[in-house]
Formats: sequence, C-alpha cells, structure tokens
Amino acid sequence: ALSDGRALRWFQAQIVPLWYDAVYGEQAARQKFGRKQKTVLPSRRDTLWYGDGTKLNLYYKGDDGKIRTTLVYEVVDASSEMLLGYHISDAEDYEAQYHAYRMAIQTSGHKPYEIVHDNQGGHKKLDKLGGFFGKICHIHRSTMPYNGESKTIESIFGRFQNQVLHQYWQFTGQNVTAKKKSSAPNVEFVA
Repeated sequence: ALSDGRALRWFQAQIVPLWYDAVYGEQAARQKFGRKQKTVLPSRRDTLWYGDGTKLNLYYKGDDGKIRTTLVYEVVDASSEMLLGYHISDAEDYEAQYHAYRMAIQTSGHKPYEIVHDNQGGHKKLDKLGGFFGKICHIHRSTMPYNGESKTIESIFGRFQNQVLHQYWQFTGQNVTAKKKSSAPNVEFVA
C-alpha cells in the first residue's frame, strides 16, 4: 500500500490532466502536460534559420483616425541568434516574408540549409508561387502555430521586448494571451 502522500500525488497525476484544460484553457494544459521535444541547435551559421512574425503591441493613430499597430516579420540564424532580415508592415503576409528572407540572404551572403517557420500568414502562398522555400534552402518545415516553445525565435522576441521595447512608456508587454503581473499602467505618468 502507498503512504497517504504518495497516494495523493499518484491520484493527482492521474486526474488533474483530465480537467486542467477546462479550467485553465487548452494552451495552458498543452504546455503543462504535452510532450516535450528538445532540439539540438546547430553550431555553424546558416545551417538553420527561423522565420516568424509578431505584433509589436505599440499602438498609434492612423491617418484615418483609427488606432493601429504594426507587425514585424523577422528571420534569425539559430546558431548565433543574429537577426538577419526583417520587414515591418501592417500585416504578416507573403510580401513581408519575401522581403525579410531577401534581406536575410543579402545580409548573410549565403542561403540557409534549413528554414523553420510556423506555417501562418503567407507561408503557403509564398511557397505555391514558384516554390520559394525550395529555391532558397534544402529543407523547410513548419512548427505548430501558437506554440512558442517550439521555436528559438520566440525567446529572442521576448528578450527584445524586455530589453528594448520596455523603454517606451506606452509599451505594456501584454496582448490577448500574454499578461504579466509586473506590467501595469503608470497611473501617475498618465495623470
């Protein structure tokens, strides 16, 4: 027979995954109980590039009077975490991706061996229009969308936001899914 503490831990390990997503959400349950896979990052440059777009969460008033935000699509070399190319636009579409990869190839001076992206935005359209990824790399694959742990570029985005964007008073570091207890409006400054 198990001791009371071990029995309780065994019971929790069996039961908690059954109800966790209903209480905390599917994303939180997947992150807590989902299968984890560790990727060994390359040691040479231009072996693996990550491409991903993100909303900057910096808002401005457009010419038409509406509140707008801007997006940036970035291409990063995985071995050095160097930003090779980017494109700032109003949408994460195939045109932004094309310009970011073009800038990355011009900056690097080489084509990558492998490209990893999340298959959102215009990735499918970009590849259907003449096999773009097949022309600039040997292998390209997609990861699961909305799964930040699957791409190294997401941690680079996080560090960029913490180190650079938090210098701006209007940047909160939050969006619909990412909320921080430490991020709060500076009421004294606003008043």
